Amino acid sequence: MTTIRLGLAQTVARFGGRESENLARAVALVREAAELGVDLLAFAENYPGPFTESFRYDVAEAMAAAAREHGVAVAYGTSLPDRTRPGSYNIATVVLDGDGEERGCYRRTHPIGPYIYRDSPEWNFDYVAADDFPVIEMPWGTLGISICSEVHLPEISRILALQGAEVILYPSGLLIHELGYTESWQTLVYARAIENHCYTATLVNLMDRSVGDQFAPEGESGRPGEEQTTRGIGLIASPEGVLARSSEPGILTADLDLERVRYLRRTEEQLIVPAPYRTIPGHHGWRRPELYARLSTTSAC
Repeated sequence: MTTIRLGLAQTVARFGGRESENLARAVALVREAAELGVDLLAFAENYPGPFTESFRYDVAEAMAAAAREHGVAVAYGTSLPDRTRPGSYNIATVVLDGDGEERGCYRRTHPIGPYIYRDSPEWNFDYVAADDFPVIEMPWGTLGISICSEVHLPEISRILALQGAEVILYPSGLLIHELGYTESWQTLVYARAIENHCYTATLVNLMDRSVGDQFAPEGESGRPGEEQTTRGIGLIASPEGVLARSSEPGILTADLDLERVRYLRRTEEQLIVPAPYRTIPGHHGWRRPELYARLSTTSAC
């Protein structure tokens, strides 16, 4: 298989007493993805949960059963107990194949913490950053994960690409559009595809606007006429263009030709007008790693 269909399950996240509804909705979306011919279905950061330390429920068994029943590989979000600090949690994306077997897991590495996970009752636990950048071998190729605002750190995506990642997912958390970040966020996701010769994709949890309104300046929340659900940022990109984009709930899909990114990685650019590619190929071969030590020794300004 050199072409796969990627699906992004951009859906409304429920919180509080309704949080466990997320799991039933996630299972239903796996079924819908199978009907759309999706090979890999990705969920947003931490979806279907749990989102808090006080309300824990197991999602692993149900997600594995859904993947197995419908033959769809799944990258779902959750929070997992930190291995080093009892009572604390890692943000994680777990990857299952179409047989429901776990292929790998990425635990968010940046920032160190505490970041946003104590800022509201909806998403509340002691977050701890992990330290590893695994790539996940799938039957069709190699998958990488980088979570939410890590898209602003190109080093993560480059490490994943150098380890062979041909598809990198950027599952994101909440309120990206409402914060005003959509344009820059999608631009970065597309840039990561160009600079790493891979496919990239991002999506975000949708939610009731009241979740975001708690962060609005006094008197500016809940204005008449506004949508009651926050907007999505769904985007799927190749090194040669944006393949799909949506702000609406549902499953956004695109077909990814993995042989194309393999071709771009192994091909040296030639001056042919017009060029047989929409981006410069082979630039990974330009790298001079001996010059890059300052990346790990120079502090940020």
